[in-house]
Amino acid sequence: MSVTAAQSVRSIVILGGGAAGWLTAGILAAEHNLPDNPNLTITVVESPDISILGVGEGTWPTMRDTLRKLGLNEKTFLKRCDASFKQGTCFNGWVNGQPGDRYYHPFSLPAGFFDTDLFAWWQLHRPAQPFAALFSTQTQLCEQHKAPKQPQTPDFAAVANYGYHLDANKFAEMLREHCLTQLGVGHILDHCDEVLTDNEGYITALSGRQQGQIAADLFVDCSGFAARLIGQHYGEILTPVGHTLMNDTAVAVQAPYKDEHTPIASATHSTADEAGWIWDIGLQHRKGVGYVFSSAFCSEQEAKQRLLNYLANDSSTSRVSEEQIRTIQFTPGYRKHLWVKNCVAIGTSAGFIEPLEASALVMIELSATMLARQLPLTQPAMHGAARHFNTVFSQRWQRIVDFLKLHYVLSQRRDTPYWRAMTDQAACSEQLADWLQQWATRSPSLSDFMFSEEIFPHASYLYILCGMGFPSDIDPMRYTPYKMADVSKIIEKNQQLTRQHLQGLPANRELLQSTFGLIVNHAS
Repeated sequence: MSVTAAQSVRSIVILGGGAAGWLTAGILAAEHNLPDNPNLTITVVESPDISILGVGEGTWPTMRDTLRKLGLNEKTFLKRCDASFKQGTCFNGWVNGQPGDRYYHPFSLPAGFFDTDLFAWWQLHRPAQPFAALFSTQTQLCEQHKAPKQPQTPDFAAVANYGYHLDANKFAEMLREHCLTQLGVGHILDHCDEVLTDNEGYITALSGRQQGQIAADLFVDCSGFAARLIGQHYGEILTPVGHTLMNDTAVAVQAPYKDEHTPIASATHSTADEAGWIWDIGLQHRKGVGYVFSSAFCSEQEAKQRLLNYLANDSSTSRVSEEQIRTIQFTPGYRKHLWVKNCVAIGTSAGFIEPLEASALVMIELSATMLARQLPLTQPAMHGAARHFNTVFSQRWQRIVDFLKLHYVLSQRRDTPYWRAMTDQAACSEQLADWLQQWATRSPSLSDFMFSEEIFPHASYLYILCGMGFPSDIDPMRYTPYKMADVSKIIEKNQQLTRQHLQGLPANRELLQSTFGLIVNHAS
């Protein structure tokens, strides 16, 4: 390692481009005031021979703040990335697979979240209306394809909380250009043939096919599933989670809209199927649609046919052929040690789990942000920083596993071998099993969640638990009329706000078209 005990990290090499590499580069550069900072250089090394994976077309609301910090304006981002607004996820067919089986996980906190125990009220009253419809405006906004903001709303500000749907390849291209032209990030196109280390095992340089030795003080592995540094070099293996979340394959396709006036969905639509589930994401000119499944219960050919059948019933998209469908195979799991010596893994080199709640891009944001906040970093301090980083992200990965498993284990579906396997509570982690046992007689509590930056916070669990109809034997004696008295007023106020938003907010397509001047033609 070129950093001595008294020196701080002054040079960072990121191996791999794509969304992970360039988003990490941008966050690090923005946090440390590049290009005006003479004490730090950041260089992205990517192979000209390896195409990027291009997964992750949905973001969390955190992306708004990330883009703002990078110095991007929202119009540029929306135009360059064929992006649209996302206000949450709509789950179809997950509870029992019967007609009308539908609920939302919105991005906004439930109305009254800090004022009373909504979960207890829900369990004691069991109203006919869905939980999210009573306590969030976004169910109706999504049902009517509404935008989360008005034309006069400033960049990245919101009337209703939102993230984005985006084209992952275009997103990576935009980030690359912005990092190179505005943030002072260096770029080397070369293939890494060898990893050079010192006597203590710290990486000193990468050996490029054309450039020779590419030295740095800190190396970030954004090489995707190949995990060239963290996996191949350091031998850090994946902690498999396939016994809990069995899906290991996806088939995906881009489906253009038939009509340029087709409404753009305000939520990701996740539709449960006999052998997996389908994501349906609306961008400006097309949809991104995919079928996620377990190869133990479904063949690739069958999955492709199920995806084509789904699209055949979608009147808004043009016909696609089987030849246009691509297959993505993955091993569900994560590495417990993401930071080893002077190497940090970010993106799919760190781990990958099915994209049910769009965790891929937000994990890159969180990882890069935490790494940026560790700098400047000396060699003696690096071991402690690595230990803390590994503890935090190992916990975050496990919480992702638990939250995604929650969607399956609460389902009443037992109609196929796939659903009988996925709903097996024996496959839950000890933590999730403990929670479900406790929540069977009490409400989830903020104290159940250890981190202030939980990737899926308390409110998200409420939306899923109530949306899936989780039964809890709440003791009514614990909840006095005083505690429950204001719920009717909360619901009434939310309904009033919903009416106001429906009247005052434009449709997604209308806002993108009239205000941002986007969606000019299908070739843009």
